[in-house]
Amino acid sequence: MRLVKLRNRMLGTAAGLFVGLSVHLLLLDGLDGLLLSMLFTPSTQFAPGYSSLAYWRVHPGMSQVEVVKLLGEPLDKFESPTQGSLWRYSRSPTDSHYHQRTVRVSNEGIVTKVHHEYYVD
Repeated sequence: MRLVKLRNRMLGTAAGLFVGLSVHLLLLDGLDGLLLSMLFTPSTQFAPGYSSLAYWRVHPGMSQVEVVKLLGEPLDKFESPTQGSLWRYSRSPTDSHYHQRTVRVSNEGIVTKVHHEYYVD
């Protein structure tokens, strides 16, 4: 009887860890971002063509033309002569907590980094 209870407890713990890890991987901001957004109300403005589903499809190696086809034009582009440009697809209109979505594009027009997190100010 004790072994059955121990086995059930271990299976319950493993299932909980599996569900928690799955949620963390499926959310753009992760499980911590979900919890933080519940504690700190987000103030997020997204670019007009932005969608989370399309953002999931953006990855390093894509061309900037492909990114614009998926997401539309970004809200802002910050140019750097050495690092290319940072395309911002979200921002906080109130300078507060928000869902951060950026894409780094090289000077050659290739995506080098896709960044997403829940930003707490």
